[in-house]
Amino acid sequence: MLRIRRANKANIADLTKAVEAVFSRIAQNTLTIAKQNTPIRSGRARKSWTEKPTKTGFEVQNSVPYIEQLEKGRSKQAPQGILKPTTRLVSRKISQTGRLQSGRLSR
Repeated sequence: MLRIRRANKANIADLTKAVEAVFSRIAQNTLTIAKQNTPIRSGRARKSWTEKPTKTGFEVQNSVPYIEQLEKGRSKQAPQGILKPTTRLVSRKISQTGRLQSGRLSR
C-alpha cells in the first residue's frame, strides 16, 4: 500500500535547511576552486575572493581593480581566466556525482 503524506511546516523547514546546506557547500567549493585558479603575484587577488548568499543562490566576487584583466586571461598562470574554469569544474563534479559529501564535492 502506498501512503502519501501531506507536507507540513516541519517537513518544509527540514527540506529548506537541506537545500540551503547544499547551496552553502557548493558556494564554499566554488570559492575554494576560484582561489586555487587565481594566479599569484602578490597574493592580493587570491585573498580578495568572497562568497555571499543571495535570494537565488550565492555570489562569488573579487574586488581587486585588476580582476577583469585576470578574468580575460591576461596572466600566463591563468590564460583561460578564473571563473569559467571554476564553474566548469564545479558543474562537472556535481553532474558526475549528483551529490556532495562532508562539505566537499565528492568524486
